[in-house]
Amino acid sequence: MIDHLNGTLVSKKPTNVIIETNGIAFSVNITLPAFKMLPAINSYVKIITHLHIKENPISFVLYGFSDEKERDMFRQIISVSGVGPKTALSILSAVGSRELSEIIMSGNYSPLTSITGVGRKTAERLVLELKDKIARGETDIIPSHLNKTEFDELSKMSNIISALVNLGYNRTEADKLVTKISLAKNIMEMHVEDVIKEILRG
Repeated sequence: MIDHLNGTLVSKKPTNVIIETNGIAFSVNITLPAFKMLPAINSYVKIITHLHIKENPISFVLYGFSDEKERDMFRQIISVSGVGPKTALSILSAVGSRELSEIIMSGNYSPLTSITGVGRKTAERLVLELKDKIARGETDIIPSHLNKTEFDELSKMSNIISALVNLGYNRTEADKLVTKISLAKNIMEMHVEDVIKEILRG
């Protein structure tokens, strides 16, 4: 099991980083909270990871997180029947581990159905299967180092990326477009629809 990676940050996007360590470059799919924490390109970085092994055909995929508690929640999510790591990553990027814990404990699964890849039945299963575990403290959710404003920003970025994918862009293109406009404009002061329009205008 690969618990974490440390090395040089070669590239970074809202959903993926490449880290070089001992001459080997590792590609890691990350959450938006993890992206928010990243240093500048070519800087030293350490990221908490989960190695997912997929069969038929066999493949190895690394997922990265802002901290161990976010990884713990990821592992709880993928323990739910029918929920894979890509969906778990989307959930944590959209709402964050703290807000997800609050949603599950409230028993109201509706906010989860707006996340790409999460339908009503999946949202219901998440709430049903994880509520007792969280209540017993098996998933130790402590308020994140990210404040509400930062979580709101990450959630908005995730919603914009999802909207672009629904419009026909692939995930990589959507990542680049959102990163570009976030550097040029304060997207927190804009409605999601207005951000999409700005992107489509080029």
